[in-house]
Amino acid sequence: MAASYWIGVDTGGTFTDALAIDSTGRLHLAKTPSTPADLSIGVLNSMELLARSAGVSTEELLGRAHKLAHGTTATVNAMVQRRGAKIGLITTRGFRDHLILMKAARGVGVPDGERVRFSRAVKPEPIVPLPLTEEVTERIDYAGRIVIPLDEADVRRAVRRLLDHGVEAIAISLLWSFRNPRHEERIRAIVREMAPGLSVSAGNSLVPVIGEYERTTTAVINAYLGPVLDRYVHALQSSLGKKGLQREVLLMQSDGGLIPGPAAPEKAVTTMLSGLAAGVLGSRHVGGLLGHENLITVDMGGTSFEVGLVHRGRPVMENFPLTPRLAPFESRWRIAAPTIDITAIGAGGGSIARVVDGVLRVGPDSAGAEPGPACYGRDGIMPTVTDAFLVLGYLSSENFLGGRMKIDEGLARRAIEEHVAKPLGVGVHAAAHGIYRVLISHMADLIHKVTIERGHDVRDFVMMAFGGCGPIHAGVLGAEIGVPKVIIPGAGMATALSAYGLVASDLRYTVAQSHAMAEPMVASEVGAVLDEVKSRAARAVIGWGMADADILIACSLDMRFKGQIHAVNVAVPSELRAPADLETVFERFIATYERHYGAGTAHREAGIEIVTFRADATGVMSKPELPKPPARGKSALAPHARRTVYFDAEPVPNVPIFAGADLAGGDRIAGPAIIEYPGNTVVVHPGQVLTTDAGANLIFALGG
Repeated sequence: MAASYWIGVDTGGTFTDALAIDSTGRLHLAKTPSTPADLSIGVLNSMELLARSAGVSTEELLGRAHKLAHGTTATVNAMVQRRGAKIGLITTRGFRDHLILMKAARGVGVPDGERVRFSRAVKPEPIVPLPLTEEVTERIDYAGRIVIPLDEADVRRAVRRLLDHGVEAIAISLLWSFRNPRHEERIRAIVREMAPGLSVSAGNSLVPVIGEYERTTTAVINAYLGPVLDRYVHALQSSLGKKGLQREVLLMQSDGGLIPGPAAPEKAVTTMLSGLAAGVLGSRHVGGLLGHENLITVDMGGTSFEVGLVHRGRPVMENFPLTPRLAPFESRWRIAAPTIDITAIGAGGGSIARVVDGVLRVGPDSAGAEPGPACYGRDGIMPTVTDAFLVLGYLSSENFLGGRMKIDEGLARRAIEEHVAKPLGVGVHAAAHGIYRVLISHMADLIHKVTIERGHDVRDFVMMAFGGCGPIHAGVLGAEIGVPKVIIPGAGMATALSAYGLVASDLRYTVAQSHAMAEPMVASEVGAVLDEVKSRAARAVIGWGMADADILIACSLDMRFKGQIHAVNVAVPSELRAPADLETVFERFIATYERHYGAGTAHREAGIEIVTFRADATGVMSKPELPKPPARGKSALAPHARRTVYFDAEPVPNVPIFAGADLAGGDRIAGPAIIEYPGNTVVVHPGQVLTTDAGANLIFALGG
């Protein structure tokens, strides 16, 4: 019987990584440069490489695909580069300026320099220009009562003006629509009547939660990205279909759940951190198999360095209102879509090094895929982190990407000498090592912000390092931050762990509904609202073809003490009926609150409020077994080459170079040494020891 395949493909800023695991347990990996002009080309290229690895045609690979899941940068690229659709906004009369005013709370999304002098604030250009923001006559109050009926003639005039301006999509966001969606739903119906086929995003249907600004921004960004994602999904599905794919492509959402490709454009805003979320999910799955519930996930590719946390077996989510970190100013566009908490900086293999006022700086700007680092020989002249790795001997000019791509050490050396070594008055190798140390400092600082500054003890966590560049510095970075252990996924899977996260993920639909309740509460009333939210989430996943028996539902509440502004999210039982159930919820809230803010900070006498009800419906999909490496038998592990490597500014000759494919469970490698896989490299520094477990995962035991 012919093998079937579980396929994951993650498009990054520099490379596209793909992974296929077949029904016999064999693993196939592919890494190819991303194609920014048309991302689907990079996806197709990766499928061809996977097929070649599997010894089948591309048509056979895709025709036998049991599942194809995709993490895409299509939406985040459109957001950062401002290449979304031309959109209009319809809002309540008198509130057309709120997107321009933005959030007024002190420090919310504001760079440090502007917190002191708010007059210096530089706001981004609004996604919706004021001339394309239309007001309509209507008003619903905080209780959901209609104070002023919707003027439908007013709506038709507003829609006509927007259509005359040539908008490709319309966002709708009215005051208190989450309490009564009738007016928003009627406006959406009128738009579809007047312009069938036009993309429409309504705040109440996307995120019916309190927060006028966040709800509006979510609807606007969804409208802005929806047509972009729609075109991308249709083009990708068509291209893959012509090559034999018979299933719908599944896309990763920012909350770590998959969504069918055809449904994704209606929830485009949920895909902005698609690939980043997949990496955290892959880490959680591998970490769970190895018995670790607390993980610091570090993903370094060609463009950026991203850090996420898995705490007690669950990815740590952003607190609402959520703030995807797209760029310094774009971070002010706060959205209310659930998102795994991932913090990123511009520190990847393509990050550019330069000397500014006598100080060496690395990133945040990147050479990207085009032209790429100087060593690529594609007219890039600025030195990058990859160039430094090559000059230090961590990378091989002959074995980059498994020998499929040649890189030029002479070009790397020349770029570092001209732009770093000469300005600093040091040698080329000292300059390259300086780039490396600055990079380590940036990464360690970010991890400390995500852990220590948020009340987590790094000694309670294991670091999971992956991505094309993550393993190259994993041992040094782990020692720098103080974790007891670093794990690099084995069998060369580190470079494609995000792709594996896609394969190992499930369908998910999240429903949130703001419905304020304060003590004294009646358990049955709380349970009734929770039941409605659960039902809506489950119906959506059933609509995607999942059987009721395969659906799991997790519930949570956003809660706070009376008089507070911010809430904390508390996991709660899916059934709430009796007073004792409600008391259990209150106890969990107090424990969660004190975990966030410190022992003794809870003030029970103030009374407790529920702000928002949430339900995550997960459609559990079949998953492949992780591949098991073959046993080596009696033969000893031997290096396939040796070369000079610089672990500081001084050379170390004859450093053994091992092929990752030769590793098996139980190996022990003492530094200095280098392990090369087709998609990534692991560096074992002098004094460090690396071991492998039964799954050929690479482990640095650092002692903490």
